[in-house]
Amino acid sequence: MLQPLQTKFLNVMKTIFPDYPQLFVDWNMDINHLMSGQDDYQPSQTLKAFFVILDSLVKDYGLKFEDMEQWVDDYIEEIRNFVLPYIQIIGEENSAPSPKSNNREVINALLNQNFAESGSALLFHKLRETISKNEFDIATEIPTARIAERALEATAQVRAENDYLMMKSNVAIEQWKNLTSQAITSMDDLTADIFDIVSILWMQQATHKDQMIHFHTDDALNLRRLQGRKEDLDGYQMSYRKKERDDIMKRLAALTTIWIRIEKENLRFINEDQGDFEEIGQVQFNPLFLVDSVTVAYRGDNPIGIYECSIRPGELLANFLYGSQRSSGLLALKTLEYHPIKQKYHKRLSRYLSWQWRIRQKSADYLRAYHIGGDKGLLKVMDLDVNPRYGSRIREQFEEILDTLQQDGIIKGWSYKETTLEKQIEQERNWFANTWLKARVQIIPPTEITGMGDDQDLLLIEDQDYDTENFLTMLKGMTDRETGATKEMVEEKQVSPETINKERTDRGLSILEAAKEMGISHSTLSRYERTLIKRPYTVSLEKMKEWLNAK
Repeated sequence: MLQPLQTKFLNVMKTIFPDYPQLFVDWNMDINHLMSGQDDYQPSQTLKAFFVILDSLVKDYGLKFEDMEQWVDDYIEEIRNFVLPYIQIIGEENSAPSPKSNNREVINALLNQNFAESGSALLFHKLRETISKNEFDIATEIPTARIAERALEATAQVRAENDYLMMKSNVAIEQWKNLTSQAITSMDDLTADIFDIVSILWMQQATHKDQMIHFHTDDALNLRRLQGRKEDLDGYQMSYRKKERDDIMKRLAALTTIWIRIEKENLRFINEDQGDFEEIGQVQFNPLFLVDSVTVAYRGDNPIGIYECSIRPGELLANFLYGSQRSSGLLALKTLEYHPIKQKYHKRLSRYLSWQWRIRQKSADYLRAYHIGGDKGLLKVMDLDVNPRYGSRIREQFEEILDTLQQDGIIKGWSYKETTLEKQIEQERNWFANTWLKARVQIIPPTEITGMGDDQDLLLIEDQDYDTENFLTMLKGMTDRETGATKEMVEEKQVSPETINKERTDRGLSILEAAKEMGISHSTLSRYERTLIKRPYTVSLEKMKEWLNAK
């Protein structure tokens, strides 16, 4: 029975999406996995969207799922309109920007946008994380960091010598060693920023893998939106303060001391355009960046850092940043503006989300919840303390970071996945370790990432009621009784100070009267409408939502 039903389902799909032949291949594979009994298998977001809209039509119009061939022609437009955004998200590949002539042109363009194309390969992300947290072991003769993540095994080292830089004299060689000897102390979040900035500028300008670009200290300061004491006609800032320049020069010098090696026997670069891969043999230690034409800044006889230079990624890194093998995502440029000490956790979370969103782009499962605690949790990502003695302070700091990212447009919104979390916390003594650290948060990406202006469809697709078991049940032929537990698609009003105020005004209620109907204090409602409360307790939000959508 299942085989004819599977054939029927795929025939319907061909009728609705004749212009997307790849869907037939993808969905056929998904269905085979679903019916093979793989409990942990998650189908593609396009198939999820297709299931959801069919389920909605079945319930709204009293149809039978197994009779879809008879009624589907009447609803083709409605089905396509619901599913197409997911196909477009998955089909969009970040095309390489047309190279610009110089850094200033690139920087002026970047300062007028919110996101920039940056590296997003696993190696790129883990190296940046290693630099930001300074995870190099200084107990070894050469400071070394081991990177082991899934299929990736790599070693990074901080070395003072640079065999690739052509020095003209012994004096120059000695000066370079003096400049880079203290590089290990400069591995921090600002150095990670310079890593991103150089990569972004190179990706914007490089026309071949070995191309050098010119880099000036002021380029980084402009992208970090620091104010100079002079401004050129095109708005480019100049004449920065000594401390601001020194910080960048020192970090750029530190970045040039990093060497990297892949430990696996072979490294594969997938060519997504052609569907094949090229294999590279084991790579020896390779400089992360190559520099030439270096201008070193001095104060007296002491070298401070690199004032300007020609620079490009080393052979290994370039493979991830250029050509058909390039792995890139969108980084929020606001990340670079955050203070490297006071807002380092904001930077780390923003970088991590950029990397995660690129991974999730293929299946468009952007709203899969993130764990707060644990080895893979967001606190670990940020390297934020988890001492239970400071539970309330840590939770408040965590929520403030997410609120700031939302205010700055890096994320569109966030919420705890567990709707009863607030109540559990109020009732438990050891709530921090037993409940909050085990909780999850759902983070909504901005429109620039998802390509969708309305996140309600994303939220619907991600709802846990639409799990693998329900997909398989629908595929086998659901009855009205079997679909009763499935989520009903209802257009709900979203709680916000504006919607609450409008609804209260429309009903002709005072704050006191509305608060009484909701079951919350009038002071809470008053402060919320005046936006004096950023995030009310979950219980209060639930009561507002129930009142707002009461029929």
